[in-house]
Amino acid sequence: MATSYHLSDILQQHLAHYQQQHKLTEQQALVCQHIQQCRTQTLGMQHWRCDTCQYEQQVCCSCGDRHCPRCQGRQTQAWIATQQAQVLPCRYFHLVFTLPHELNILAHYAAKPLYSALFESVWQTLAQFGMKRKHLQGQLGCTMVLHTWGQTLSQHIHLHCLIPGGVVTSAGDWHGVKTDYLFPVKALSTVYRAKLLRALRQHELAIPAAETLMAKPWCVYSKACLSRAETVVEYLGRYTRKGMLHESRIAEVTADHVRFNYKDYRDGQQHKQMWLSCDEFIRRYLLHVLPKGLMRVRHFGFLANACRRKKLALILRQLRKPQVVLASPLVKKDCLWSCPQCQLGHLQFIGLIRPQSVVMINSQGQPVRMSG
Repeated sequence: MATSYHLSDILQQHLAHYQQQHKLTEQQALVCQHIQQCRTQTLGMQHWRCDTCQYEQQVCCSCGDRHCPRCQGRQTQAWIATQQAQVLPCRYFHLVFTLPHELNILAHYAAKPLYSALFESVWQTLAQFGMKRKHLQGQLGCTMVLHTWGQTLSQHIHLHCLIPGGVVTSAGDWHGVKTDYLFPVKALSTVYRAKLLRALRQHELAIPAAETLMAKPWCVYSKACLSRAETVVEYLGRYTRKGMLHESRIAEVTADHVRFNYKDYRDGQQHKQMWLSCDEFIRRYLLHVLPKGLMRVRHFGFLANACRRKKLALILRQLRKPQVVLASPLVKKDCLWSCPQCQLGHLQFIGLIRPQSVVMINSQGQPVRMSG
């Protein structure tokens, strides 16, 4: 029988040794604490009872941290269900804007302004092309998702952009896109480079290797259009709520090393395995802890929260399509647990057994007792 490994076990065994050589930020220390306490009695117990045979079961509470690979399952399903009702019956386009690796160092000490500049510059680039292209000349809509990792947990900061194929003009008309690709990527790359460098200066961030950055082409990747709404929903689930490492990828944990699976996109998407020391594995994982309060998923244009409902209704009326919630295997309307004893009833939530106290550890390794 295959052994399953959890990130919390790796942190429990090796985080103390890692801290002897590396200093954690306050946010990294808090995330490590949450992951180690997740689904343990430290956070309390949920009490469930079968509505048929009265079988009772207690389940440890989860931490709910967005960096924890064992959490966010139900929140992800609920989020995707909400997005399904907003999928338009048109072509969709998937673009990826990558931050040059020379700028990765900025994320170590100025993550919030760097990511803000990245979102700003990418949207300004797309909005400019939407307004100036002859076949469009209107406002685009876009959902952007920040990813900071590659398959090997290395630092690879990029934005996934899912864009409905059309614009809303100033007169309120919908102009759809009929081509397989939205914009030419070389032209996007040039404008994106100029806008990001300007945004970094506006945020008063020092730009390392500025001459080199201006001379090299910047990476913008565009996939062919997505024509089926079910495919769009699949993309939403894959890119918007996926964490940096699913625990099923961890193949082996020894006293000194962690072995995990990854997909090598430079070698024809071959499935490979990588060995890392435990300290290096923890270091790479903690690279992707986001600053507190940073929104990783953002909506722009006619998909912005302030106007989305009104603009989508306008577009659907012109397309003469009702707003329909699509059926998808990604989403389950009922999140009920079947009774493991009778197999007939369902477990009903009875109450929560809270711990009397929880001990938190700050970034200096000192305990901080908090009431439960």
